[in-house]
Amino acid sequence: MRHILDAPGRLSPRARAYLAAHGVRHQVWTADQHRRHWHRQGRPDAAIEPLAEFQMRWGGLALPPTAEYDGGPRLLDAAALTEHDGFAAGPARGANAYTFRVDGQGRFGIHGGDAWVPLHGSVDGWVEAAALGHLAAALPADVGLATGPRVDELPERYGLRRVREVDGLADEWWHGDRTLLAVHRGEARLFGNPAYQTAYLYTGIDDLAGHLRAG
Repeated sequence: MRHILDAPGRLSPRARAYLAAHGVRHQVWTADQHRRHWHRQGRPDAAIEPLAEFQMRWGGLALPPTAEYDGGPRLLDAAALTEHDGFAAGPARGANAYTFRVDGQGRFGIHGGDAWVPLHGSVDGWVEAAALGHLAAALPADVGLATGPRVDELPERYGLRRVREVDGLADEWWHGDRTLLAVHRGEARLFGNPAYQTAYLYTGIDDLAGHLRAG
């Protein structure tokens, strides 16, 4: 975990504690191995370096399964640098209708067919969301599930504020004094079906601010 945790200020203390407790590193290609491979394929440095930087920081990291996206990537491991900006971010845990990708702007998301949906503005945001999901699942709370278009009304209805660390795009986290809300729109946008939107609402959480600080 050294390459990740030695970058102060890029992850919240909550996410850093989550990685230290639950992240496992596996041996994968190094950044330099990727550089050599893609240079031999004639790819330009501008395309190679974002992939190499991802691999140096995240390559081989396995995290616990997430609640959505069939558990998320089995591990973070750069591959499949395409003719377009970006690269595959890691294999799925099983057969899936989409792949996990990082685009040329560094956004983390899902890609299937001709469709691309950025979930978070960065890989850090995906990890922050995974850390929050793990925390929320362990908290004593009343948990509700909502689906479809009504998901979009929940933050205003409950007077919630965005959790900015997750760098949310299609997926977001929101919080109040005793409430957490996870909103997932990735599959709905990928497949063009708003009914696939899901939200998990955690209410009645005592000392939520303390839990968020401690992770």
